Order: sequence, then C-alpha cells, then structure tokens
Amino acid sequence: MAKILIVLTAAAADSSLGALAPPVGFTAKEFVVPYHIFLEHGLEVTIATPRGRPAMLDPDSFDLKCHGGDTGRVLNLKEQLAEIEGWQSPASLDRLALATTDYRAVFFPGGYGAMIDLFNHAATGNMVKRILASNGLVGAVGHGQAALLTALHDEAWLFSGYQMTCFSPDEEIQAGLGSALEWNLAQRLQAAGAILSYASPGQEQVVIDRQLYTAQNAASVARLAWEMARKLKKLSALDKASCGTPCD
Repeated sequence: MAKILIVLTAAAADSSLGALAPPVGFTAKEFVVPYHIFLEHGLEVTIATPRGRPAMLDPDSFDLKCHGGDTGRVLNLKEQLAEIEGWQSPASLDRLALATTDYRAVFFPGGYGAMIDLFNHAATGNMVKRILASNGLVGAVGHGQAALLTALHDEAWLFSGYQMTCFSPDEEIQAGLGSALEWNLAQRLQAAGAILSYASPGQEQVVIDRQLYTAQNAASVARLAWEMARKLKKLSALDKASCGTPCD
C-alpha cells in the first residue's frame, strides 16, 4: 500500500494586525476532499504539521459564500472534518523528514497559513527533496504551493522552469486580502522560476509537470487528488511487478 503524507499548517493569526489580519490555517475542503479520495484509492495517509503542533483551521472554511450558499454542503464538510482524528493530533514533520523514506507522495492543502510556517520551514523542503529523489509525487493546492519554495539544492529552486498554478492574482483581489498579506504567492513563485497559468477565478485548473501536481483553488482539488491517486496506484503496481508478489 502506497503511503502519502498530508502536511497542514499550524500557523496562528498575527494579532498585531488586528482587523487587517488575514484568516490563517488550512482550508477544510482542500484537506477533507483529497483525504477521502486518497483513502478510497487504497492509499495510507499520514497527517503532519511543523513540529507536530496542532493544525490550524481557517475559520472562513465554512463561510456560506465559499459554498454557493449551500448550508447542506457546509454541514457535510464539518461532519467529515470532525471524523478525521489525525489532523488534531498530527505527526511531527520534522521527525518524519529526518527518519522516514517510505512515502511515495506529499500533499499540501491550501490556506494562508502555509505562507507563514511552511514556506520557510527546513523540514518541509527536506521532505519534498526526499520525495522527489525517490521518484514520488509532490502535490499542492491554492496557497499550499508556498511550501514548494523550501525545496532548494545549493540555493537553486528545484521547481524552477516547472509549469504550475496557484491561487491566482485575480482571486487574491476578489478575496479582498491581498493588502493584508506580507507577500504575494504568485509573484514569489514566478520570481523563483515557476511558469504559472490560471483559469478564471473559481474555475478548475490543474497543472501536472513531471512529479509536480498543482491545483489553483478549492474547485480544482478533487481532480488534483484523483490524478495523484491514480498515478500512485500505477507506481505501486510497478513496484510490485519489479520485486514480485509478496512485495508491498
């Protein structure tokens, strides 16, 4: 059974910004939907945060405006999140990055928190490099792509020249929080060497380039997770074929 690591943010809001502080944490839909898709495809999922601190949930995850005003969708999402115990008692990403080599993929859900505690976290970069070195997959959605910025070798970004997407500049404007952020994700990725493309705000956009799987927003996360899960099943089948049947 292939193993996948989901890394959540543990960043808290900056109280010094007062009312201007953007909501931080992970976006519930961008975690819950892929979590279940990975399980449905027979993958073993581990949830981790920097230093194993409690994951932070973006309080706007259940805003009706983000769900087309559908109360039923919001209630269902809350119920599904409540049933996932691992995010409240996550593993330490730092320990896993030092001691573990058997994950075939790492996935970063979105949320502004990733721009606070994942984009400059050494263990995040080490885990991404380990996954890439073992021909595994790296996935991210929305602002989760901030975690990719930590993947450096001799100060060179490993994803320079890759096609990818992230939460678009137009979506940042529509969210009304661009001025409250310390830096802009799309600008930082592009400056590092990313080749970015976007769909219209709120529309599905998934970009796959080699081992990197990225999605623009919550509307894209189901397809991204499905693409990753399908590829991981193929990789698992190839592994078994190469080492024989009781290989696991």
